[in-house]
Amino acid sequence: MMMRHAWLALALSLVVAVAHAQAAAPVASLDRARVGSGETVTLNIEVGEDELGNPDLSPLGADFIVLGTSTNHTLSITNGRREAHTILGIALRPKREGQLTVPALTIDGQATQPLALTVEAAGSAPADAANRPVVLEGKVEPSAGYVGQQFDYTLRLYFAVNLADGQLGDPSAEGAEIRRIGSDANYQSTRGGRRFNVVERHYAIIPQHPGALEIKAPGFQGTAVDPTDVNSFFGAGQPVSAVAEPEHVEVRARPAGAPDGAWLPARSLTLSLDGFPADGKARVGQPITLNMRMDAIGLPFEALPALSLPKLDGADVYPDKAVTGSSTSGPWITGRRQQGFAVVPTRQGTLHIPETTLHWWNVATDKAQTATIPARDIEVAAGAAGATNTPPAIAATPAAPAAATSAAATQAPAPVAATGSPWAWLAAVAVLLWLLTLAAWFFWARRHGRPPLVDAPRMSPAESQRPGPAREHFLKTAAGDDLVSTERALLAWARSARPDIRSIGDLALALQPGRQREVLGLFQRARFGQGTIDPVMLRDAFASGFDWAHVAGPGDGGGLPPLYPR
Repeated sequence: MMMRHAWLALALSLVVAVAHAQAAAPVASLDRARVGSGETVTLNIEVGEDELGNPDLSPLGADFIVLGTSTNHTLSITNGRREAHTILGIALRPKREGQLTVPALTIDGQATQPLALTVEAAGSAPADAANRPVVLEGKVEPSAGYVGQQFDYTLRLYFAVNLADGQLGDPSAEGAEIRRIGSDANYQSTRGGRRFNVVERHYAIIPQHPGALEIKAPGFQGTAVDPTDVNSFFGAGQPVSAVAEPEHVEVRARPAGAPDGAWLPARSLTLSLDGFPADGKARVGQPITLNMRMDAIGLPFEALPALSLPKLDGADVYPDKAVTGSSTSGPWITGRRQQGFAVVPTRQGTLHIPETTLHWWNVATDKAQTATIPARDIEVAAGAAGATNTPPAIAATPAAPAAATSAAATQAPAPVAATGSPWAWLAAVAVLLWLLTLAAWFFWARRHGRPPLVDAPRMSPAESQRPGPAREHFLKTAAGDDLVSTERALLAWARSARPDIRSIGDLALALQPGRQREVLGLFQRARFGQGTIDPVMLRDAFASGFDWAHVAGPGDGGGLPPLYPR
């Protein structure tokens, strides 16, 4: 037990060390890219860790006054993977007008990127706006664009009175999708020599049709109170209201010069593929896990196309479940789509992974652009003795492609290892520690007079065909639609005759070519979401027992003992 705890502690420490080494650099963003003179702006620094070191804020003193800081921690678990984020908010007030640069800050040895900020002169608002207690303004940027493009609608509520309550509505636009972005920003601003509190809110507006788009501004209804008036505490406040002016946007259709394919009007788009072996080498039958990722600023993830690898000559490709999501970078949506692929080489030689390209439209430059993943070559050597080019449908990925044949689905699963990655070393350490634990247990059992575990007596193939609890349990389970339980029941029945069978692939190889193998291939694909199968088909195929392949000689049960004793 103590050795098991030691093994778990070492494994966890290695995982933490690898995760820490792969931690992303801090990302800085401003809640607003344009402010008025005397207004405040918030600098947000996001780090993918639980704890955030103390940054040196002295570089900000040249152009800004630091008003205060705040910290926000978030934790999410996606597909079993833990993701922690910490956001440090720094409230700043610019010291002068014009084009300013928020300098890079260093946190835990890594630097953020510098950011541009425009500080406009005060007094640009209408003169009567400074005389009203509550003012509501809406502004859209840019004033013209394309269908499917994100427009930033900024709503600002100015109030120079104490509000006891209030309701602020949302904008509306016929023929456009509207999403609220981020949280409200609160700051102060001076207009016409009068100090206002400001609540700023951002919306993403995505037109669905070309033409003139009218954004109907919302209204505000509230109650102003005088803190020096006793009657204000008994509901005798003054009603206040404000309505913003509507905004208009000219929405253009997709340009004729845009490349064919998905229409992706974005401010920025990146495409990457990683996971290649560090030494550029692989073996037949051993899967390589590649991860493709697309990030687009100005597009939600729903607008991004599905990711895929081109057909590879000399390898089978099995996609994993896609990971998608949208976040915000200032007022802009950032859509993300990530797709994993298990690439299993099927022959020796050079495995060529062709170049991958994706055409998109840069709305900032109003030009077509192409995101490219360069071509790569991997040298594939012969596999280990007994290795097969089997799809890692069970051990590596929960999904197999529809193009996989039933014969491929019945082969034995290949080991999952990313050649040259830190996880291969972690796996080797885990196996070594397991062997040490097994040896320590063996000596402890002998010392205390405890007999070692032995394998259960093996049943002959003929005996496995007779009615028994395992067979009856399978026939009962196969009548339902729970494929996982059906698989377990079938393997339990098969192990009563062949204890060395560990998976559906092992079972298929132990059977005669024919109906049972074909049904297992269909079942395995349905098990991982690639098609469907009638449970009755599987039950009928094995109702009369297993059609075992011929094994020459009575010594087929010899060799090494099972890896996992009963």
